[in-house]
Amino acid sequence: MVGIIDEAQLFYPIGTRIKIGNNYGTVKYVGEVCGHLGTWLGIEWDDGIRGKHNGIVDGKRYFQTQHPTAGSFIRPGKLGPCATLEDTARERYLNYNSNNLDAALMREAQASIQASLFEVVGMDKIARKQSKFEQLSEVSVDDTPVNASGYLKDFTQLTTLNVSHTLIWNWEIVATITKQLPTLRNLNLSANRLVLPTEKQITELESAFRNLKHINLRDCGYTDWQTVMQTALLWPDIHSLSLQENALSQLVEVDCNRIFRQLRELDLHRTKVMDFDQVCKLGNIKTLRSLNLMENGIEELKLPDCEPHDKLGIFVSLEQLNLLNNPIWNEAAAFNELDKLPQLRRLSKTPHLKSNFAEMFSKAVASISSLQNINRAKVSDEERRGAEYDIWKQYALDWLQAQQLGSDALREFYKKHRTYSLLVKKYGSPADFVPRTQAKQSNLIKIRIKYKKTGEIWEKKVPRMITVQTLQGLVIKHFHMAQRKAQLCYLNGKNPDLVVPLDNNAKTLDFYSLQEQDTVLVE
Repeated sequence: MVGIIDEAQLFYPIGTRIKIGNNYGTVKYVGEVCGHLGTWLGIEWDDGIRGKHNGIVDGKRYFQTQHPTAGSFIRPGKLGPCATLEDTARERYLNYNSNNLDAALMREAQASIQASLFEVVGMDKIARKQSKFEQLSEVSVDDTPVNASGYLKDFTQLTTLNVSHTLIWNWEIVATITKQLPTLRNLNLSANRLVLPTEKQITELESAFRNLKHINLRDCGYTDWQTVMQTALLWPDIHSLSLQENALSQLVEVDCNRIFRQLRELDLHRTKVMDFDQVCKLGNIKTLRSLNLMENGIEELKLPDCEPHDKLGIFVSLEQLNLLNNPIWNEAAAFNELDKLPQLRRLSKTPHLKSNFAEMFSKAVASISSLQNINRAKVSDEERRGAEYDIWKQYALDWLQAQQLGSDALREFYKKHRTYSLLVKKYGSPADFVPRTQAKQSNLIKIRIKYKKTGEIWEKKVPRMITVQTLQGLVIKHFHMAQRKAQLCYLNGKNPDLVVPLDNNAKTLDFYSLQEQDTVLVE
């Protein structure tokens, strides 16, 4: 019996990954079970409801599971054979016929050309390329029983390797792969469970990962940020790291002298980082350019305090932030906080339920001075001017009241509206604008309408609630214009440098704050 147990322990050491059907698990125990003959493997399943217990049988604990029904005992004989990366790749890529073309590669090519299906000629071309190892740049063996490297020297041009959903279970196995592939840059280890490397292993294995630039560890069972940092010592100069779908919630500031020394992209999509204070702990990663926080349940953005005219000394290189599908409840306050980031250029965010994309776009553009794209839509000069003017007008009265109350009140106003001082410099003081909007107004206003083509001026009393579309009709008729549409804008009578496009036909003149003696220009 001892010999049988030793053989099972040899083939299935603690931490080994196994697969039965579509279910993956980790070996947590090898040996006898009281009252049951023979050798058993104690398994903790990735699916927490796949098992029957938590490692306790008949009152005796054999191993520990995270979920109360994640544990099972199985016979070693139930497990199928494992395979090397070499053998699996050869089977998938060399033994080609029209029925076994690599589905993953086909999907990638399909997506790249946005095609719904391939022509036979296209399939043959891909297959011929697959059948020559020296020409392969990408290999995918996902969802296979690979748990060892094999001989990989024939992969002389391989840059991208997908070994997700395999049985690779420790970093020593990964190192035997990467050592043989000096051209490898992108490694996908998603949905594997990797034993935490020891300090000794890190020292011995670190050199095997120096050529890697991108590592994907999606859904690898990480729950402790300390574990991530310990593992990251294996590849301290990585450029891109994906940790999406790992149950991480509490973060710790990293030592950038030891890890993440060149990290540019970090993906924390669908983790459990709900508190933005935790996110701020990553702010000392000076090389970080892109941060993905999609679907994390973040409700509020709060960054450290700084003076209204200053930027923070954290996230100093961050250009892109993805906040899609987070229930952020106060958009205006969130955008004001994000203006503290010195390099933020691109933002992705889902509109609040009470908002829409146009309103969110306007708030973000006016509140984040460096923003150039939102949800991949480029911000034009005209859109920026319109958004800024809306904010300049919206908070004019609050600004005037803060000025009247003194410097402390004005400073607090600028903390809540960080870009407003820039808008005052750009569009002038709204002090004269405020009283006019607050005073009791007549239903009619007299405006000057100038046709730029002829220089002709028409003075006309019109209702404040007349729409831009109606005014266009009057203008076209009066000036006998051939075209059916006129481009309108107006010059503010108190601030002639301020030109406001009347670009929404459904809005009224009152919406655009036209006053007596303002001049409407017709083009």
